[in-house]
Amino acid sequence: MINCIASTVTTQVHHYHVPWFMYAILIGVMIVYAIIEALHVHHDHVISTKEATIWSGAYIATALLFAIPVFLFIGAQASGEYLAAWAIEKALSLDNLFVMGLIFTSFNVPPAIERRMLNYGIAGAIFFRLIFIVAGFQLLKTFAWVSIFFGLILLRAAWKAFKEARGDWQEEKVEITEQKLWKTLTKILPIHHKFDGHKLTTKVNGKRVLTLMAGVIILIELSDIVFAVDSVPAVLAVSPDRFIAYSSNVFAILGLRALFFVYQSISDRFWALEWGLAGILAWISFKMIVAPASLPFGIPWIGLHIPVAVSLGILALLLAGSIVVSFRWKKPLPAKPLRIEK
Repeated sequence: MINCIASTVTTQVHHYHVPWFMYAILIGVMIVYAIIEALHVHHDHVISTKEATIWSGAYIATALLFAIPVFLFIGAQASGEYLAAWAIEKALSLDNLFVMGLIFTSFNVPPAIERRMLNYGIAGAIFFRLIFIVAGFQLLKTFAWVSIFFGLILLRAAWKAFKEARGDWQEEKVEITEQKLWKTLTKILPIHHKFDGHKLTTKVNGKRVLTLMAGVIILIELSDIVFAVDSVPAVLAVSPDRFIAYSSNVFAILGLRALFFVYQSISDRFWALEWGLAGILAWISFKMIVAPASLPFGIPWIGLHIPVAVSLGILALLLAGSIVVSFRWKKPLPAKPLRIEK
């Protein structure tokens, strides 16, 4: 049975015929985003929840609308893969937003410059995701068994998401300023421990140094690279096509800045999303681990090919199910420790 399935397995990596104007549309969207943000951050101001909600809705609508030309000019399967990859990346980004919130709180970042700092982070994320996706694509193309390694990474991410859903992350939370990464950064780079408006460098005792704003931006970029280790394999598992994988990442990331400012109000509302995300990561992990037909040196492996429609259906069911559960039931209260009266 397995040998029969393995004989029909298609390559882990595939190419869609993507018209040149689809690349132009994607680049055009990024340019328009850059112009809009440049105009808005000219005068730093505190972002209201209402303003953030409107912009977040606009970016979500833009991402969904992009599925239309994907459907018309690339194909129905590509459109489904794009929407699934975008939804997964959007859900995974909630953890990223949580960490950003911790970073801003730990360093007492003035609310007026948070938007500017997030834009620097988004620009870096778009650049690094391109590198990760191209590298991951090439690895899968050259060594199909690398899929197993990616699957194990996602299995670890699924376990982490499961622990976060149970609330175990509270036991592991550490002050950002006390973590080894930040201490290492301050030893390597000349970082001044104060903000100077929205400047990235300043002079202290006649010496040019990085401001605290620059240091925090670097920390945000490094944290996004860590999250990319989980999210990029997940997206490549849904659609191992470079354009679909990258465009889904771009549209998910562009909306992060606006979503950050409404995250606090939606995190409790969509409490079951962590459970759905853990299930999604576990399923994708299984799909990637069983996919290769052989290991290095020609050692036979499972070679189980799961139809794209089945995989996308399971992902949609887990994601939609977690949203429905979040709306229909309230978040369970953590168990209170027993108090023994003396």
